[in-house]
Amino acid sequence: MARWLVTQRDRQFTAADLAELKELAQGGRIGPGDLIQPPGASDWLYAIELPELKGLVKRDLSAADDDLDGVRKGVPTGVLVAAALLITAGGGYFMYDYANKIQDTNLELLGEEGLKLTEMLVTAPDGAPLSGKPDGSGGAVGTAEKNSTVQLVAKRGDRYQVRTETGAEGWVTVDDVIPAYFFADKDTRKDYDPIYNPDHYVLVKNASWMQLPDQRSENITVFEFLLQNKSKFDMTDIILLATIKDKRDNILETKEVVIEGTVGRYDGTMVGSLQPDKDDKDGETRLMTTSYFRELAKADPEAELEMRWASGIEVTMESEGFVEANIDLLQIRAMARQLEE
Repeated sequence: MARWLVTQRDRQFTAADLAELKELAQGGRIGPGDLIQPPGASDWLYAIELPELKGLVKRDLSAADDDLDGVRKGVPTGVLVAAALLITAGGGYFMYDYANKIQDTNLELLGEEGLKLTEMLVTAPDGAPLSGKPDGSGGAVGTAEKNSTVQLVAKRGDRYQVRTETGAEGWVTVDDVIPAYFFADKDTRKDYDPIYNPDHYVLVKNASWMQLPDQRSENITVFEFLLQNKSKFDMTDIILLATIKDKRDNILETKEVVIEGTVGRYDGTMVGSLQPDKDDKDGETRLMTTSYFRELAKADPEAELEMRWASGIEVTMESEGFVEANIDLLQIRAMARQLEE
């Protein structure tokens, strides 16, 4: 029998068929932020975005709507600002100028038929400049117009990489946009927060580093660590930051390290290195999660990939004489399915 799989925060259950799924939704036992996997599918969809449940699962925006009405009618924004700061602090943000962002924004776009909870509204007064690089350098490559909708691509530090309605991509500051999920009910905000703050939910644990004598001569550092995922989403597009310091704790050098594979929901995985085949003279070492390596090895058992696998990753730096090395999470993405209009 075809079953629908439902994920609610830290538990999963199934509905025997679509009729039972609709009954659960009508009875309020499925929330808008719950993830649902249709029979035979590998992707997860939000309940509120599932066509079969349209009109059956609704966002509880009543509390937010009361405050929004106050803004629309010209009532002082103090109550809204206090509520908004509580929302943003709980979600990992601190936007001290939230009131200024709100008062000139077309808040009607946040209604039931407006933004999806996985979208953001541009609130910057003159539009949000799209930077070509995550640190804001390299100049603007375009602009996301005020009150326009953007889709989240990635997050790094205090910047989002976004895609505009015209398909342009670039980096904006978190203060230039408002994720629509801020205005949802408490449980939905909790469910959606890992999408916008994935770096808050994946930890680098048990990290260590070493250098053998031959590696020291080539400035190679070997890092071993575990990536621990505390969220209900699989995480991918992993970028780490290797940092080396001198004996005075001064940073000598940093280097970004891209890791293939995923970190499963509520799971952890070590990271290792897959050496190229000995006959592939131009091959390069691939850095990946252990879970991803196991998938590759299972899919091609004749390749004997275990013979080329080693725990930990090697990172080559340019600086010499360092006495401390750290590996930290720089960027990661929650694998949350977003339906296109």
